[in-house]
Amino acid sequence: MKFMRRPYLLVILALLIVSIALSAALHYLPRFGFGLSGKRILITSERLTDVPLLQPNGKPEGIAVLVSQKGGLAADDAALEKLLLDRNFLVLTVDLEKWRKELDQDTGDCTYFVSDLEGVAKEAQRVISVDTYMHPVVIGIGEGGVMAYASVADAPAATLAGAVTIDPSIGLKTKLPSCEGADYEAVPNEGFSYSYDADLPNPATIVREKPDAESKGPPSAGFFLAQEKIAATKAERLQIAADASVEIAKEDASAESLPIVDVPSSNGDPKYLAIFFSGDGGWRDIDKSVGDIMAKEGVHVVGVDSLRYFWTLRKPEDIAKDIKRIVAKADPSGKLPVVLLGYSFGANTIPFSWPYLPQQLQDRISLVGLIGTEETTPFQVSVGAWLGMGGDNEVAPAVAKLPLNKVLCVYGSEEDDTACTDPSLAAVEKIELNGDHHYDEKYDMLASKLMQAIASRQPK
Repeated sequence: MKFMRRPYLLVILALLIVSIALSAALHYLPRFGFGLSGKRILITSERLTDVPLLQPNGKPEGIAVLVSQKGGLAADDAALEKLLLDRNFLVLTVDLEKWRKELDQDTGDCTYFVSDLEGVAKEAQRVISVDTYMHPVVIGIGEGGVMAYASVADAPAATLAGAVTIDPSIGLKTKLPSCEGADYEAVPNEGFSYSYDADLPNPATIVREKPDAESKGPPSAGFFLAQEKIAATKAERLQIAADASVEIAKEDASAESLPIVDVPSSNGDPKYLAIFFSGDGGWRDIDKSVGDIMAKEGVHVVGVDSLRYFWTLRKPEDIAKDIKRIVAKADPSGKLPVVLLGYSFGANTIPFSWPYLPQQLQDRISLVGLIGTEETTPFQVSVGAWLGMGGDNEVAPAVAKLPLNKVLCVYGSEEDDTACTDPSLAAVEKIELNGDHHYDEKYDMLASKLMQAIASRQPK
C-alpha cells in the first residue's frame, strides 16, 4: 500500500495543475477580446452601443477612442487602429454614423459628446480590469477628427487625455453643435465648423497634408493650444497621429502619477484651495501639520511631496504645468480662490514657475506663501541640498518677479540664509517667527498666520 500512494499523489497534483491553468485561461480570456462564449467584447455606455474593444498583445499603455470618418469605419481607420494596437493601446472603434443617429435625437441648444466618450472608456476598463485607470485619447480622421477636437475643447479637466485629428473636414454634421469650448459656426450642408484656437484643458494635435493658416490662434499664456503637424502622404500622417497619441497618453499618465497628498476640508465645503509644496524631506512634520490644521479651517489642501517630486530634475515650466493640472483636478469648477504655498525646498522652487502659469490661474492665486525660503536652490533633491549647500539658482530675484502684493515671506529669527530679508524684497509682507527653520515647532501659530494672510487678500 505504501507504493500505491505515490501514483495517486501524482494524479492529484496533475489535476490541480490543470485546474489552475484552466482557471487562469478563463480569467484572462476577456483581456484578449473574447468572453467565455468566444465572442468579441462589445462595450455599451450612454449613446454608444456595442462598441468593439480591441486589445494589444502587450500591457496596455493607453486607451484610444477611434471615431470613424464619414460613412463609417474605412480602410484608413483600420490602418490607424493597427498602428495604435502596435503601440500597446486599447482601442475602442466608434462608428460615427451609428453614433450620429443617437446624437441627433438630442433636443436643446447643444450636444455634449464627452459623456459618451468618457463613459465608454470607463466601462471598457472596468470590463477588462485594468490596474490603473487611463483617460482616453480621442482620435479620428475627417469628421471623426473634428469630433475629437470639439470633444476635448468641451471636456472638463481630468476627463479626456487629449485629442488627435487627421485631415479634419470642413465641419461635423450634427443636429446640434458641441456645447462649449471651441467657437463654432454653421456651414451649409456641412454641419458646424469649429475654431482651432481654443484654450484646451488637455493637448490636441492636428495632422494635415499642408498647413492651414486660419487654424492657428493667438499665443496662449500656458493653456494647451492645438499643435499642427504636416506630412505629404496619408501613411505618414497616420504614423504621426499614432505617435502623437502615445505622447498624449504619456503626459496624462505622468500627471496621474504625481506624488500628491489630498487633504480635503474637514469643515464643510472648502473656501480655498491650497497647493502646498513640502520641504525636501517629504510631506511630513511641518508641512503635514500645517496642512492638517488648515484643512480644519475650511481649506482644501493638496500637498506635493517634494522629496519624490524633485527626485528627478524639474524645470520651472514643468512645475507650472503640474500646478495647473493639480488645480484643475482638485477644483474642476474653477471657482475656488487658489493659494500657492511652499516650505523650504518647496518655497525655493515655486517662484520660478510663476512666469509659466496661465494668466487665468495667476489671477486666481490670491497668495503665494513662502515659508522658510532660502537664498539659493537646485531644481532636484540632492545630498548637497540636504546638507544645506543650496544650488545655482538665486531665489530672491525669482520672488521679486512675482506680484509682490500677493507674496508672504515667513522666516525664523535664527535663520541666517533666508531670502526674505533680501533688499529686493523690501515691499513684500514678512512674518518673523521665533526659532530656526522649524519655528520652535509652533505650527498652530504658523497656520494661524497663513489663514490671516489668505483672508486679508480676498476681495471685500
